[in-house]
Amino acid sequence: MRTPREIREEIEARFGFFPPFFAPAEDDARVLENLWRQSLLAYVDNPLPALFREKLFAWLSRYCAVPYCIVCHSCALRPMGLRASEVLALLESLPPPHGAIDEALARMEAGHEGLEDWPAPGSALEEDLFRWSAFLFVHQARAERCRERVRRLLGPVRYDHLIVFLAYVKTCLLWVETHPELSYEADRRAQEHLGPLLQEEPRLRAFFAGYTERVRQEREAREREEREAARAGERAEALSRTLSRRTEALRESEAQLRLALESAALGTWDFNPLTGELRWDARCDALFGLPMGAPVDYPTFLASVVPEERERVDASVARALAPGGDGEYREEFRIQRFQDGMERWIASRGQCFFDAQGHAVRFIGTVADVTERRRAEDNLRFLAQASVVLATSLDYEDTLRRVATLVVPVLADWCGVDVVDEQGRVHRLINVHRDPEKMRLSEELHRRYPIQSDASSGVPRVLRTGEPELIPEVTDEGLVRYARDAEHLRLMRELGLRSYLTVALRSRGRVLGALTLVRAETGRRYGQEELRLAEDLARRAAVSVDNALLYREAQKAIGLREGFLQVAAHELRTPVTALKLNVQTLVSGARRGEAWSERTVSRLTGLERGVGRLGVLVDELLDVSRITSGRLVLRPEELDLAELIREVAGRFRPEAERAGCILHVRVPGPVVSRWDRLRLEQVLSNLLSNALKYGAGQPVEVALSTSGERVHLQVRDEGIGIEPAVQARIFERFERAVSDRHYGGLGLGLWITREIVTAMGGTLHVESVPGQGATFMVALPRG
Repeated sequence: MRTPREIREEIEARFGFFPPFFAPAEDDARVLENLWRQSLLAYVDNPLPALFREKLFAWLSRYCAVPYCIVCHSCALRPMGLRASEVLALLESLPPPHGAIDEALARMEAGHEGLEDWPAPGSALEEDLFRWSAFLFVHQARAERCRERVRRLLGPVRYDHLIVFLAYVKTCLLWVETHPELSYEADRRAQEHLGPLLQEEPRLRAFFAGYTERVRQEREAREREEREAARAGERAEALSRTLSRRTEALRESEAQLRLALESAALGTWDFNPLTGELRWDARCDALFGLPMGAPVDYPTFLASVVPEERERVDASVARALAPGGDGEYREEFRIQRFQDGMERWIASRGQCFFDAQGHAVRFIGTVADVTERRRAEDNLRFLAQASVVLATSLDYEDTLRRVATLVVPVLADWCGVDVVDEQGRVHRLINVHRDPEKMRLSEELHRRYPIQSDASSGVPRVLRTGEPELIPEVTDEGLVRYARDAEHLRLMRELGLRSYLTVALRSRGRVLGALTLVRAETGRRYGQEELRLAEDLARRAAVSVDNALLYREAQKAIGLREGFLQVAAHELRTPVTALKLNVQTLVSGARRGEAWSERTVSRLTGLERGVGRLGVLVDELLDVSRITSGRLVLRPEELDLAELIREVAGRFRPEAERAGCILHVRVPGPVVSRWDRLRLEQVLSNLLSNALKYGAGQPVEVALSTSGERVHLQVRDEGIGIEPAVQARIFERFERAVSDRHYGGLGLGLWITREIVTAMGGTLHVESVPGQGATFMVALPRG
């Protein structure tokens, strides 16, 4: 690779000096070499006429926010014979259209020879070519027809030179914008020619002074027009507004409109309501499947509309033509193309014009093929429906069956779902067909010819690789190759398979099964769009299946856990009960004065409390098992709740004394109804136990009141209280208001209490302020 100095010497030898344009790259040999080679190929040695090149370069530089390019190429026009006023006119406006390219092409098509030499400088043809080159530069995405016409006019060689030059201009502008430090005052051409230009035409100074702001305004104007066109939703309508705003440039606007219509794939039509004459362009012929130039009229158009939408479209046209209306016409409808019968979605927009008497005199508009958009919208709706179906059940077999029913007949005439069982075997889970007879035939086919796991195509290959399989058109030759025997081939032919695809049901890196879609009666073929839709559906279905399987496993694990808890609790209950009786016997003997030391009696008493607590935990485990399995049984009996509260509170007084709590019991006279005594004792015991635990050293109150057909039980302590964020979840399993490092327990007591109260038809809730205690309130129905 050459050094930067060697490249610089070559540039200086060619230009006579080193243009500042190359200065930002003069220390980087690779970049400098690249810039210089591009300049040689596209600019210095480009055989395009130098004057045309410099004029086009100067005007296109208006699309660069940095003034360097436009100044240096404007001053280069002076040595080529342009006066300063001509340079200013060139910079300030795009040359007007002359239609000279169309005329030259018409002469070529009439048999005259093509363009031999470059058009004469300043000629209408060169000016028209100049304008079209600017269009190629600025609107590349919409310039396909423009490119074709310029290529025909210039021939492939000159056209290639022009395209290379336009690409070089764009590269230069990008280079200059990334190097705003470039200064045209350092360019020798600017030094030699800009001063005389400014003296000859002082208004050029004002042009250059406001150049950056001008570029900004032009860019903002273009962006604003594009945003307005996007909001309007139709480029044709935006161009129509431009046409009405710029009536003084009608021919130019019409040319732009033609280019935009062709770029947007819009066909145009023109209907005369007075004569019934209908004219439409070649794109309309292509959209509706008619030979180019075939005679058409309104009945021809209406005949192409599918029968179920024909009346609506005809009524919409009649409304647009009706006197006194706004004449606006907008419809989307389906057609059947005349040549091949293919169904397409068409968006048609039109405007009717009326004379002074209100009679419709002209009706013009556009049509566009919006089939892909409508299909995309239909696909989104379909996936939304499928997602709803997939989210409604955790029975994955039922869910997949409903999805398959949704798929048929929207996406397929036949849908099959194959899954892999725990032993790795493949079996057909779902089989849905739009035709009951074909359904029976497909089931017979699958029964007589089950899936071969080692097959090199179809479902087995998709299950092995996870990759989809798409056969856009099922041919008879393909069926012959796939058939295992003559009967197999007969059954497949009878099913009438036309197009086929299979995608994997994959989740978390595992292939759970395969979804197969087949088209037969409808005759439509599957393509990449349908494959992407099927893969999206399969992903959602696989996640649903995976979730259902995980749920099933979780339920099985929960069942095993509940069974274990029940067995463990029952097994623990017998030795705990025996231990409790033995400890109680020892404690009773010690208290009667047997030869036990005071320390031993104290330890035995502590042991008795520990065994009692162990019994409570075992009972809680049993209650968890009963509640979660739905086996919590209530045994109501005639009961005085006031008396029961006094009795339970009496049993808790020794514990209250140990906790340093004064236990207050405030209950009225008898409150009699039918309740489950044991379960109410459990509710009271749990609430009092919690109150003494968390309110140690403070008073605890138990109160009972009645209101109509309900009784209200309150247990209040003045202890540590409960944070508001915790109050909503303390009634759940294994939830706690505080750390178990300071307060023991399994976190089951309040949950069991709530479940018992709920089973009795009552309610349980808490009111608490941190640091000020808590009040648990139970409301129960009487009777």
